[in-house]
Amino acid sequence: MAIPAELKPVIAELMRRHPQLQDAPDEMLLELVFRAIGAQQNGQIPAVMETIDIEKLSAEECGRYGERFRMTGQWEEAERLLLAALEKGEQANDLRGQCKAIFQLGELCRNRGDFSQAMALSQRALGLAERLGDRYLTGVSYDAIGSNHRRLGRYPESIEYYKKSLRIFLENADGPRAAIEYGNLGLAYRSEGEFELAIDAYENARQLFVKAGDEVSAGKTMGNLGGVFAAQGRYERAAEMYQKDLQILLRNNDQQGAAIAYANLAVLEREQGDFESATRMIQKALEISERIGDEPTTASSYAILAIVYERKGDVARALECHRKALNFQERVGDQHGAAFSYSNLGYLYQSLGEQTQARTYLERAKALFEIVGDAPRARQAARALRGL
Repeated sequence: MAIPAELKPVIAELMRRHPQLQDAPDEMLLELVFRAIGAQQNGQIPAVMETIDIEKLSAEECGRYGERFRMTGQWEEAERLLLAALEKGEQANDLRGQCKAIFQLGELCRNRGDFSQAMALSQRALGLAERLGDRYLTGVSYDAIGSNHRRLGRYPESIEYYKKSLRIFLENADGPRAAIEYGNLGLAYRSEGEFELAIDAYENARQLFVKAGDEVSAGKTMGNLGGVFAAQGRYERAAEMYQKDLQILLRNNDQQGAAIAYANLAVLEREQGDFESATRMIQKALEISERIGDEPTTASSYAILAIVYERKGDVARALECHRKALNFQERVGDQHGAAFSYSNLGYLYQSLGEQTQARTYLERAKALFEIVGDAPRARQAARALRGL
């Protein structure tokens, strides 16, 4: 993979600071660029986005870099690049380029918890994909629609769309994408309480990832299996899966994945009442996510830590961590996550008898849940407000 001219100043700065990178492959250097942009937010390096001239990038390059920024949690930069990709695609009357950009913008909206907008964009991408007769883009659009339904708690609809996507990728003998669909089916089945179906789906995903030589994705699938076992109360089996996942991720230097694996272990320890171990695990997750600039994972880690402190009866620290989680969620535009933090703060203040504070936070939670289309949780917040 050749490094585009627009990114060479960024690479040069990284190599100046780290001479050991002189012989590193281009793929590694580009990965470091995306990590560096996250680190920039913590004041570790100069503002590298300023060195990227979007006007000189092609629509395809804007889309590719936008997708990478989205996947590493750099959502503001991702939005800039993806909107540029869409504009360039429209100017060139490139329907496929437009479809890809719209699809990624839908994924970004779902990352941020804006499910109504995500659904609209995914449906728009599906329409273009079908018009183009592009089976791959049709399949990933079905997947996106399924994921929007899942995040809104509409599991039967979610499963329907995941199965549509899976059929396309199995017909096209696309093992890696079929593995992803099996994994998403596992998520939907787990959310619906169909644990045995979830385990079967994850096992199919893991086998396909192994066949494709994708050890990291196979490891993450074991982490997802751990979540099913934890939901069943099979904590030893869950811990085994989480540990295997973590070791694979550490061996492959997948820092973002490792942070999530540590967070999963923290939740498992928390649910078993081992708060000290849970705290150690989540601190490891935070150390990694803050170092690499992954603000969404940092936010979720603080939310997990807040519940640990709540269970320990340390209200002051719980409030502090909920507010830290909320700060990161609002900064990256995660409306759904912010709604959860507002509701958690509201319930905590309610338990303390501070009704005014509780009402303020629960009203904000209700409004955000309504905005993102999460009707069940909006109703839950409304019931809590009526009880104040």
